[in-house]
Amino acid sequence: MKKLYTLICAGLLITMTASAQTYSHTYTAVQSGNWQANAGDPTIWTTGQPPVGVCDNCLVQLIIPGGGTVTMNTSISLNSGSTLVIGSGVTLKIAPSGATVFNDPSNLPHSIYLTDVQMNQINLVDATSHIDATGLDRNLSSPTGPFGYDGIFTTTQPSPGNFVLLKQVGGTPNQFFNNAISSNGPAVFGTSLTGPSTLNGIGALPIILTSFTATAGEDVVNLTWTTSSEVNADHIAIQRSVDAGSHWSTIGTEAAKNTTGTPTDYTFADTKPGTGTSEYRLQLVDKDGKYTYSSVRAVRMGQIGAVSVYPNPASNYINVAISGKSTDNVLIRLYNQGGQLLQTRNVPNAGGTTVAFSVASYPTGNYLVVINAPDGSKQVSNVLVSK
Repeated sequence: MKKLYTLICAGLLITMTASAQTYSHTYTAVQSGNWQANAGDPTIWTTGQPPVGVCDNCLVQLIIPGGGTVTMNTSISLNSGSTLVIGSGVTLKIAPSGATVFNDPSNLPHSIYLTDVQMNQINLVDATSHIDATGLDRNLSSPTGPFGYDGIFTTTQPSPGNFVLLKQVGGTPNQFFNNAISSNGPAVFGTSLTGPSTLNGIGALPIILTSFTATAGEDVVNLTWTTSSEVNADHIAIQRSVDAGSHWSTIGTEAAKNTTGTPTDYTFADTKPGTGTSEYRLQLVDKDGKYTYSSVRAVRMGQIGAVSVYPNPASNYINVAISGKSTDNVLIRLYNQGGQLLQTRNVPNAGGTTVAFSVASYPTGNYLVVINAPDGSKQVSNVLVSK
């Protein structure tokens, strides 16, 4: 395993684990307030508060109905394929901490760290999603003022035991070597960032992907995706895995169109899909050779076709749509996050059907939709119910 630097009490250290296709932990904030609740404050999290320090393979969602502000008043490093989603109408406000080092547990910076090894990223979903780090410029005249250790950082490790932090969003200074300032320039994106945009361990993605779907047809899998911006982009490689992500092969490429500010649609047909479950992802490559990956879409060519669950998040109902032409019966079950079975539907001739489930009476939280076919195959989808 590779070890990288992420904030823990003894220093900045991350233990990297094998890449996973699903998240091990999900944390959802549905109201305005402090990221870390102070004494006497209500928590904003419905599924438990993300840990201080390292968050391994986490999905952190800021989804506030009607919009709101979450104030970052702690420190977290997104590790092992973690994602922070800043939802529509939501502002992530970085509050000044006054910290002068990264590894003082009594005064942690108010910061988020993204490593450059795995797909750890921050997604701002649309033009109403913001990161606000105004007021964080280094203040040399006041020893109690902010010294620039707060903000959104990407990390690299030039040699064992050493780390470099490059500030993507925040005030000056913009670069640190270990705990020492190595550059006094401005942050890459200054003191604020507005979506739609995606940051990962190498900074902003050359291609901003807004949607990606994989749908099973008859002897074909149809892939569609949409980008909202392409800057310095070279091409998009379509990749497939038939062994649960252990190995990936490129089955096609599409030249980037380098549009900016305009939705651009792409389609690709896999006319020779494997039997059983195939997984698909997009490799987004810029002209400098840097690249990142989309999320993974799984399609089973068998008794259960591609499954989509929408709307997500949902408030009153969800639809479970099953593609394909299967004449087999499937069993659809809805569970809460505690594993309690809430609803069951036995669906005959399931291919091409859509089944509605009422969720209006359920509390805010994460739920699982589990679909079983007679051949033993199973598909699981996660859906957020938000009131």
